[in-house]
Amino acid sequence: MEPNNTKQNDVMCVAIEEFAQRGLVGTTMEAIAKKANVSKRTLYKHYANKQALFDDVVLLLLSRIEQLQNYHYRSDIAVYHQLKELARLSLALGSDQDYLTLSRIVIIESMRDKQQAARLEAKFLDCGKGLQGWFAQAHAAGVLNDIPADIAAAFFYGGLKKMAYWEQVIQWKPALDDEKIEQLIDLTSRFFISGIKLQE
Repeated sequence: MEPNNTKQNDVMCVAIEEFAQRGLVGTTMEAIAKKANVSKRTLYKHYANKQALFDDVVLLLLSRIEQLQNYHYRSDIAVYHQLKELARLSLALGSDQDYLTLSRIVIIESMRDKQQAARLEAKFLDCGKGLQGWFAQAHAAGVLNDIPADIAAAFFYGGLKKMAYWEQVIQWKPALDDEKIEQLIDLTSRFFISGIKLQE
């Protein structure tokens, strides 16, 4: 199975469904192979066990966040407009059902097993640093005054995730409509600027 071919996609879709419904413990490689219509031999050729397949599911989740990691601070664009773009990219994830499903799987497995939680934390460590990228660059440029980049990022993303991530992941609430998304983007960006006493 090549990384982008149809069979690989089928396996990943089935794996996500099985992990979401049964968890890592209840999921079997046999069930995944059967539902994905591939032989067990082929599946085991590419994944030594279901933990290896689960790791690929986690990588898929991390890949969804790359666009946030790749957004860079620019001195020629108003901070307010850059924050709005960061917020818009972040909120797009909150309306992505695949992303929410993957998030639930990771959260459940982290809560179920301490060792698994440690493994997942290690995988998400670089991702967390990546999400601070814009704020680290803005801090280095003197834009954030005396606010450390990690605290600034937590402050900014925290409000967004409360309204348009955690409620969808944990409480299964529907995604915000376009009007509420735009309001949240504007208010979060303005509150951030006001909170650290910046000029827009």
